Amino acid sequence: MEKLLNVRQAAALLNVSQMTIRRWTNDGLLTCFRIGKKRERRFSEADLHAFLAGRTDPVAGATAAPAPNRPAGRTDGVSLGFANLHIPDGTHLTHLYLDRSEALGIQGFFVRQGLNTGETVMVVAPADQRDTLLDTLTRDGIPVQDLIQQDRLIHGTGKQTPEQMIALIARISSSAQSGFRLVGDMSWTTVAGWSLEQTKALEESTNTRLAPGLLFLCQYSLTEFSGAQTMMALETHGFSIYKNKLTRLHF
Repeated sequence: MEKLLNVRQAAALLNVSQMTIRRWTNDGLLTCFRIGKKRERRFSEADLHAFLAGRTDPVAGATAAPAPNRPAGRTDGVSLGFANLHIPDGTHLTHLYLDRSEALGIQGFFVRQGLNTGETVMVVAPADQRDTLLDTLTRDGIPVQDLIQQDRLIHGTGKQTPEQMIALIARISSSAQSGFRLVGDMSWTTVAGWSLEQTKALEESTNTRLAPGLLFLCQYSLTEFSGAQTMMALETHGFSIYKNKLTRLHF
């Protein structure tokens, strides 16, 4: 019978904190068994190695370094950094979620994967959510401040108009030497007071700029956005993710 690992051992194997292991299991991102009356978490070593294979090597504990050169196109698909999901290079996809902690978990995996592969990574979210993500990455041993100083990790809370946001993304993505990925929790548009039409304009503009080496992930909360806003998200993205299931969209 296979020996199961406890939380401490799983954290050591994945090179993250025990708090991160608990969060990932709570969010359904990492498989675990519940043992005994106390329902303690136990992990299969095979499951953990499979998780690592989908996540690739962590940047936790690494010294930030200049991004390596990368071929312009990646024909074998691009890893999202979680659930062993891969998508075509140059993709614009949306993540629909019900729980804020799930959104944070996906953001963390997505950002780590981009940093692992030498990309420039941009995070756009309301200030409290952005700060939670950066604090989580720091606790996991990622040299966040060094990466920010190197312009490898760029963060913000969004602009006041679609034109300003489009110009900012275009400037940063065009200056990225080894690929670019952006994750945006689109609740920032609500904080900025954007209309549905303004958000749609930004999403449609992104579709005109897709190219190899670029990757855009837009997150929409199903509890915060209306049905019309959710439909707009589905209509303006090539793929959707819901509960770790990747679906190609055909609108």
